[in-house]
Amino acid sequence: MAKSSKAPGVVAGEFRRLSRSKMAMLSIVGLMVIPLLYSGMLIGAFWDPYGKLGDLPVAVVNEDAGATMKDRQLAIGSDLVDELKKKDDFKWAFTNAKDAMEGLKDHRYSLAFVIPEDFSKKTATLQDETPQQADIQYYVDDGWNYLTSRIGEQASEKLKTDVAHEVTKAYADAVFSSVGEAANGFGEASDGASKLADGAKDAKDGAQQLHDNLAKLADGTIKLQQGVGQLAGGAASLTSGAQSAAKGAASLADGLKQLGAGEAQLEAGAAQADAAAGQVAAGAGKLAESGKTLAAGAEQTQTGVAAVADGAGKLAAGLKQYAEAHKDDADAAALQQLLASAQAVAAGAEQAHQGAAAVADGAGKLSAGQQDLASGAAQLQAGTAKLRQGLGTFGAKLGAAQIGASDLAAGAGKLAAGAGTLQQGLTDAGKGVGTVKSGATQLADGTVKLQDGLKQLQDGSGELSSKLGDASKQASDLKSGDKQTEMFADPIGVTEHKLTDVPNYGTGMTPYFLALGLYVGVLMSTVILPLRDAAGVVKSGWCWYLSKLLLFAPIVVLQTVLVDTVLIAGLGLKVPHVAAFYGITAVIGLTFMAIVQFLVTLADTIGRFLAIVLLTLQLASSAGTYPTELLPAWLQHISGWMPMTHAIEALRVALSNGPASRIGEQLLLMAVYAVAFAAFTVVLFAVRRRRAASDEGSLYLAQG
Repeated sequence: MAKSSKAPGVVAGEFRRLSRSKMAMLSIVGLMVIPLLYSGMLIGAFWDPYGKLGDLPVAVVNEDAGATMKDRQLAIGSDLVDELKKKDDFKWAFTNAKDAMEGLKDHRYSLAFVIPEDFSKKTATLQDETPQQADIQYYVDDGWNYLTSRIGEQASEKLKTDVAHEVTKAYADAVFSSVGEAANGFGEASDGASKLADGAKDAKDGAQQLHDNLAKLADGTIKLQQGVGQLAGGAASLTSGAQSAAKGAASLADGLKQLGAGEAQLEAGAAQADAAAGQVAAGAGKLAESGKTLAAGAEQTQTGVAAVADGAGKLAAGLKQYAEAHKDDADAAALQQLLASAQAVAAGAEQAHQGAAAVADGAGKLSAGQQDLASGAAQLQAGTAKLRQGLGTFGAKLGAAQIGASDLAAGAGKLAAGAGTLQQGLTDAGKGVGTVKSGATQLADGTVKLQDGLKQLQDGSGELSSKLGDASKQASDLKSGDKQTEMFADPIGVTEHKLTDVPNYGTGMTPYFLALGLYVGVLMSTVILPLRDAAGVVKSGWCWYLSKLLLFAPIVVLQTVLVDTVLIAGLGLKVPHVAAFYGITAVIGLTFMAIVQFLVTLADTIGRFLAIVLLTLQLASSAGTYPTELLPAWLQHISGWMPMTHAIEALRVALSNGPASRIGEQLLLMAVYAVAFAAFTVVLFAVRRRRAASDEGSLYLAQG
C-alpha cells in the first residue's frame, strides 16, 4: 500500500493527537506540578525545623538536694531550672519524675531531662582526691521519632555546657578567694626559701666534712679488712685447737671415770699400806737394835781378827826366821810348807782383818741406815695415814672432776662449733668489709655530687625565694571580681566564620529535594506522554526523536520553572542569581529527561523500572544528605558516575554563590550524559524506523 502524501508529519501528528484529547491536556497540566509536589512539599516541610524547637515539649525534673563547697551553698539544679525558664529553646515543662515518664509514654513530651538528687553534691567534689562527675539524665523514645533523640543529644550538650559554666564559676569564686591566702603563703614560702638557701650552704660545708671522713673511713676499712683476714686465720687455728680440746676433754672425762672406778681400790690399798707401814716401822726398830748389836760384834770381830792377823804375821815371821836358821834341817820341807801355811794364814788373817774392818765399817753404816730406816718407816707410817686421809678428799674431788670433765667436753664441743661459726662469720665479715670499702668509696664520690647538688640547691633556693617574692606580689595584684570569675568560668569563645551562608535547613536540603522532584516529574511524565509510538509518517529516526523531544522538553522546562518560582517566591528561597538558577534546573531536568526517555523508549515498563532503580542508586550515592566520605565504599565508587551527584553539586554551588567555573564543570558533565542518551535514543528510533519500513515494504509486496 502506497504511503499517503497528505499524511501528517510525525512532529505535527504528536501535537495534533495531544490537542484532540482533553484528558491528555489535563494530564499534562498535572505533570507540571509533580516536581512541585515532591520538592516543594519536602523542602517546605523541612524548611526550618530547628527554628520551631520552641514548640517541642520537653519535661524537666529537678531532684537536686544541693551541697556546700568552700563554705558556699550550691543549688545547681535550681539555678539551672531558673535559667531554663528564661529561655525558649524548647517548650519547657517543669514537673516530677512520674509525670515525665508517663508523658514520654503518652508522647505528651518528646524529651525528659532529670537532674538527680546528688547533682550539686557531685559538682562540689572538684577539690576532692577523687572528684565525681555529675550527670544529667535525659530520656527519649527512639521508636517514636529517632531525630528527637539527636535533638536531645544536642540539647543535653547545651545543658552540660551551661551547668559546667555555673560550676566553674562557683569554683572560680573559691579559687579567687584563696588567691589572697596564697599570696601570704608565697611570702612565707619566700622567707622559708631564703632560710633554705642558708641551710643549703651549711649542708654544703657538712658535705665537705662528710667527704673527708668518708675518705678516712675508706682507709680504715682497708686496715679492717686486713685485720679481719688475720682474725679469720686465727679463727681457723682456734677451730682446729677447739676440736682437739674437745677430743682431749672427752678422753679426760673417760679417764676420770676409770680413775673414779679405781679410787676405791686405791683407798683399800692405802689402808693395807698404812698397816704394812706400821709393821715395817716396828720391824725397822728391831732391825735398828740388831744393827747396833751387829756393829758392836763387828768391832769386836775386827779387834780379834786384828789380833789373829798380828799373831799370824808374827808366826809367819818367826817361822821364816826359823826356816832361814835351819836350812839344813831334815824337816826343812815340812817347815817350808808350814811357813807357807803360816804366811797364807797371815795373809788371810790380814785379809780377814781388812774384811772385818770393812764389815765393821759396813755394820756401822748398816746400823746408821737401819736407824734411818726406822726413822723413815715411822715417817712412812705417818705418810700412809695422810695418804688415806688425802685419798678420801681425792675421792670427793674426783667426783666433782668427773662432772667438770663432762661439762668441759660439752663446752669444748660448743667451743669447736662456735669457733667454726666464728671462722665463717669472719670470712663473711671480710667480704662485708670489702663491700663497706667499696660503698664508702662510692659514698665519698657521691658526696662530691652532693656538694654540687647542694650548691645548686643553694642557688635554686635563692632564686626560688626571689620568684616566690615576685609571685606573692603578683598574687596580691590579681583582680577578683564578677568579670574575672565569669572569664575564669568561660575563658574560650568560638567565633564561626562561614565560607558560604546557608540560612536554614530547608535551603541546605533544597539541592537534594529539588533534584529528586525533577527526576520524579520526568519519570511520571513517561506514564502520560506517548514516547514509543509515532503519531504520523516517520521520515527518519531524527524526526521521530524530535517529535518526542518537542513534546517532552517543554513540559520538563515548565516543570522546572514552576517549582523554581514557587520555591523562590513562595517559600522565600534565597538565590544569588535567579536567571542562572532557572537555567541550571532546566539543564538538570533535561538531562534526567534524556536518560529516562531512552530507558522507557527502549523497554517501556521495564525501562521505567530501570529508571526507578537508577533513582534509588542516585539517592543513596549522591551525598544529598550525608558527606560522600560517610557512605559505604561501593557507593563512594559509583557516586561520581551518577548524574544526580553533579546536579546536587551544581545547585549547592549556585545557592551558596560559588564560582561559576564549578557550576560549569557540573553542567558540562550532565550535558555529556544528556547528549549521549539523546544520541542513543536517536539511534534507537532510526533502527526502529528502518525495521518498520522493511516490514511495510514486505506487506506492500504481499498485498500486490
